[in-house]
Amino acid sequence: MFEIISLQTGDENFYLFENFPKEIYEKDSPYFFLPEKINNEYLKECFVLLVNGEVKSRCALYDNPHLFYQNKKAACIGNFESVNNEEIAAELLAHVSSNAKKLGAQFLIGPMNGSTWNEYRFSVDQNYPPFFLEPWRHLYYNQQFRQNGFEIIGKYFSSIETDLAFHNPQVAEKERQLKQSGVTFRNICLAEFEKELEKLFCLNAIAFKSNFLYTPINKDAFIKKYEETKSIINPAFVIIAEDDKKNVIGYIFCVDDFFNRKEKSLILKTVARHP
Repeated sequence: MFEIISLQTGDENFYLFENFPKEIYEKDSPYFFLPEKINNEYLKECFVLLVNGEVKSRCALYDNPHLFYQNKKAACIGNFESVNNEEIAAELLAHVSSNAKKLGAQFLIGPMNGSTWNEYRFSVDQNYPPFFLEPWRHLYYNQQFRQNGFEIIGKYFSSIETDLAFHNPQVAEKERQLKQSGVTFRNICLAEFEKELEKLFCLNAIAFKSNFLYTPINKDAFIKKYEETKSIINPAFVIIAEDDKKNVIGYIFCVDDFFNRKEKSLILKTVARHP
């Protein structure tokens, strides 16, 4: 017999939601490499589905007032986890869809924890070893979503470069032109990290606003979110471009792949520039 209960993060029974992944992933699974985040800013409610008193599936419903798809209001389903059972997944997804409609949403987008500033998307294969900052979930989640009315609306891919020799006359000429116009390139300053984040926040608001499913984030939330990255940053791999008035006009953010214990590898996480 199915039972679905609604929870909030402060509820005494919230452990039912938090502990469930331990039941469906191995202890050494890449799932546990990164701590799970719940986006409390847009969280509407969390759900757990129980069968004979045991949790078998769970998810969160997010209501982001800035999120629209095809110019219509959309809600998000995130933090989804489930056993490999079609009937169970169908029951929970139908329940969440019904609640999203009650919010006035005409679309339910997932997996997405409230916005693209938070975790979103499922991998469609696991042919490459897990790498740092990339979500890791069961592959059968794709089938569970598709069997219950979800369609793919966005695709993403990662690529790997093993030949780091780079000689491009056009790039060298562009660098010369930029420097001649007053553009300078520097590494991020960790001693003034919060000020650096403030500068990057202003650029992001311009550079990313046309991205698919983009919604704004306020400055305090942005700084709080990315302050956590300070301890993993190597300044040599975060480069900022400024114009002759010291306005940030672009940056590249890279971080070590801490999951790769066999060889040195670097993740190129974000590239942004002023339009």
